Amino acid sequence: MRVEDVDPAGMSDEQRSLYEWYTTGRRASPDSPFQLSTPDGKLQGPPAVWILSPAFGQALQKIGGVVRYESALPARGREIAILLVGHHHRSAFELYAHTRAGRAAGLSEHDLAALADGKEPSDLSAAEGSILRATKAILDRGTLDDLEYRDTVDILGEPGLLELVTIVGYYNMVAWQLAVFDVQPPAA
Repeated sequence: MRVEDVDPAGMSDEQRSLYEWYTTGRRASPDSPFQLSTPDGKLQGPPAVWILSPAFGQALQKIGGVVRYESALPARGREIAILLVGHHHRSAFELYAHTRAGRAAGLSEHDLAALADGKEPSDLSAAEGSILRATKAILDRGTLDDLEYRDTVDILGEPGLLELVTIVGYYNMVAWQLAVFDVQPPAA
């Protein structure tokens, strides 16, 4: 990582509040498919850089919480979209974290391999297939054409499409942050 870990002992109150968000509660649960803090208390992944600007970090963690815990999209479909973004950017931390989250959501090793190879996994639900196709189009062209839009809305609804576009945009931003700050997954 290109920046030094922020020592909890020297954190401002705003940094401490953000730090505690990732070291306690839902995101620190042992049931979580991946952790955003290490056993010795260091932040990893996006929060390791978000702590540098607590106002931005708080805003980003709120969006991330909604994306992960409040989306009406099916969990497998959501993880398919995130993994497609991760592969698109070759984002090592996103792929590390969301391969685990994808497994927890029910993606098989075969599904994960297909996504890594740019192929459509077999046995996708209508919603998952729609999410995959729309995400690929958005990543390839930045938009959907009229037919893709109608097909996606027919399956996901307009609120579902808004959620999907937000998820794709959020994880694009995260991938860029991880790349610029050279945030890597933990050593195996």
